[in-house]
Amino acid sequence: MGYAKEMMLRELEQGFHSVSSAKVVCAKCFTDEAIQAFIRDRVSERKCSYCGRRSKKPIAAPMNDVLGLIVEGLNHEYADPIEENARDDGEWVIDPRDTADVLAGMDTITENRDVFDEIVSSITSDWVDRPLWGPSEGDFLRYGWDDFVEAVKYDRRYLFLMPKEDRYSSGGLTPDKMLDQLGEVITQVGLVRTMNAGTRWYRARVHGLAKKYTSATDLGTAPREAALSSNRMSPLGIPMFYGAENEATAIAETYAPKPGTPEAVTVAQFRTARDASVVDFTVLPKVPSLFDQENWHRRGPIWFLRDFVEDLVRPIEKDGREHVDYVPTQVVTEYLRHVFRTETGHPVQGVIYRSARTEGGKCCVLFVGNDECCEGAPGWENDQEKRLGLTGKPKRHEYP
Repeated sequence: MGYAKEMMLRELEQGFHSVSSAKVVCAKCFTDEAIQAFIRDRVSERKCSYCGRRSKKPIAAPMNDVLGLIVEGLNHEYADPIEENARDDGEWVIDPRDTADVLAGMDTITENRDVFDEIVSSITSDWVDRPLWGPSEGDFLRYGWDDFVEAVKYDRRYLFLMPKEDRYSSGGLTPDKMLDQLGEVITQVGLVRTMNAGTRWYRARVHGLAKKYTSATDLGTAPREAALSSNRMSPLGIPMFYGAENEATAIAETYAPKPGTPEAVTVAQFRTARDASVVDFTVLPKVPSLFDQENWHRRGPIWFLRDFVEDLVRPIEKDGREHVDYVPTQVVTEYLRHVFRTETGHPVQGVIYRSARTEGGKCCVLFVGNDECCEGAPGWENDQEKRLGLTGKPKRHEYP
């Protein structure tokens, strides 16, 4: 086999035309953090061939290695049209895109024009989405969530765990599988964390001006007989402890002014007795770069979780429809409370989520009953039946 043919076959297999082996590139020529880390792990030369930067220590890695990484990353979510596309009268059904067009649709990976030109002149393949005719992993989860919401709001509120695949044709998970898949994603992305003993949460209670509340019994979780309204995470009759990380957020989450109706809001501060595992939807990681080899598998799940959390905290007006609109998040919370387990096999004790009313505010729903709230007298946390202690003096706000 001649050298030229051997080179052609090798480049066909590797997915790009090799550049001169003397060409090296430094991390500063890229803006993508994964590519930067890849280069830093492979530096061998002290001068960059593209920006001209020099150093006494090696700062640049072979450009062919970087091109290989880029091709490998692109192949994760894009494919050769021959693999995925179809033809109609000799024409592609879906027009392929070149490398420049694909890269233009992503976050910028380099602002160095010479580097960009080298990439697109070396990777001359055409691309289509992978998969082209079906949902991506992230879309598979998103469509599944949409079907789940539709099912529990308008179709099967109590028997949705029974498969009924013919009813849903979005291409996503069927509703009966959605909760377990959500649990897997929560674990995979690492959203379970420890809420430390002594964590403080503020809880607000709205009441008439003639009322006065000061005790943990009155200001903690509502007793069952008083749980007479639907909330974001809990249905009527199933009380849970709702709190916020600060007083302002607690008030914003509970009090809505009613013209002509004077009211008061009493805010109490509670402290947790012991460490507890919680699902924290406020700490979503960034979507990994397409060129982050170790985290490719997390891209789809994290994209999905970002959309899911937006749905989770979407403001909902209490106009009577909240009994329906809250159902999906109520079902998810019930699953997390009674079915989901951490990697060590333990249940979680609550959920932390973004406030729907204050920018940057955090809220919690803790699976704590009224009888598990107590006055924060010295040594209260030693009582294993108590989980939240009222600390300090409750603060009353009046809105005449």
